[in-house]
This record gives sequence, structure tokens and C-alpha cells, in this order.
Amino acid sequence: MSLWAAVTRTAGVGISITDAEGRLLFVNDTAMVLFSQCTGIDYQGKKISDFHSPEYAAERMAMIGRVLDEGKPLSITHVYHGKRIHSNVWPIRDKTPPYNRVIVISRTSTGHDEIETQEPIEEVHSEYIGLGALDVLTRRELEVAVLLGHGLSVPRVAKLLFRSPKTIERHKSSITQKLKLRGQSELVAMITEMGLDLDATKLRRLPGC
Repeated sequence: MSLWAAVTRTAGVGISITDAEGRLLFVNDTAMVLFSQCTGIDYQGKKISDFHSPEYAAERMAMIGRVLDEGKPLSITHVYHGKRIHSNVWPIRDKTPPYNRVIVISRTSTGHDEIETQEPIEEVHSEYIGLGALDVLTRRELEVAVLLGHGLSVPRVAKLLFRSPKTIERHKSSITQKLKLRGQSELVAMITEMGLDLDATKLRRLPGC
């Protein structure tokens, strides 16, 4: 098996190659699942914008542009379809022109398992978030869910959000019903897996994600 085949078939690692115009030149099955929730997608002749919202596409194209202009990799951690995904975008050192391709290596992350590289990679921050199942929550409910998901008590959440415990209990009940939870432990597991904090509640939501 070739090195390329070994890398692109490694379980849990998403690999894609894109050019400066956003054309998808290669996408492995894991990358398809991470970003489109299915495999078997016909990406030939397609661009990032053909599969994702204008906001998402514009942000990714700006990142790809920086990587190509500066010749240095960039890192981004974002929540998409309710999963925390860590991606490194590297310029491809082609021997012949056009020198306009990048390789994107992605994997899921809980926020506690970042891998250190020999040389630190600059991290850029997304302005958007794809909450998946949590997208049914209002912004206030999401704030409450995040704090409860960090193991805080109702009185503590009420104090932090300047609301009454009764109001927080009402939000908690609504969250439980909307997400069909059987207890706070399930919410803790969900918030921990997504690596959400209060800053995440301020991000703009991506439609359909």
C-alpha cells in the first residue's frame, strides 16, 4: 500500500485537497462524513460553495487564501453538525505551477486532546457554529445548557446569568424536553464532547448544521 493510500484510509482522519478557487480535488470518506454527514458524494468539478453555506464557504476561502499567500499552515477548531472538528490547512509544495493547492487534515476533537507539532501552527477562530441537535435551543437555553453541561448547579447558573433559579429551572425543563434527555449527565456528556463554552453561544449559527 502506498503512503498516500495509508494516510487517506486511516480511520478518523479526514483528508481533502482544495485549490485557490475552492474546487474540491480530493475528499476521502472521513472528510465527507465530518462535513456532510454521508459518503459517496460526487465532488468532481464541484466547489466548497456547492456543499456549504455562503458564510462557511467565504470563511474557508479566506483561510485557504492566507495559507497560499503566506506559505504557512493554519489551524482551526470549529463545531460543525454538532461535532467539534480540528483542521490543519497546509500549502502543497508543488514542483510545477500552478502553486495553488492546499491539503486539509481534519479529525474530531473534544477540546482536551490537541496534538502538539514541532512548530506551533497559528490558530484562526471561526465566527460560525453548526450546533447539530442543539440548534433547536434558543440562545438563552444554549447558555443555560452550556453551564449545566459544565456541571454547575441551577442556583450557580442563575447567579452567573443574573436570572432567578425558577427561570433557570424552566429553561432546564425546556432543554430536557427539546433534546429528549434523561438527566443532566447526558447533557454534560454532550457539552463536553462538543467542547462548548459560553463564548460559543455568541457565534453565528450556520443554517442546516
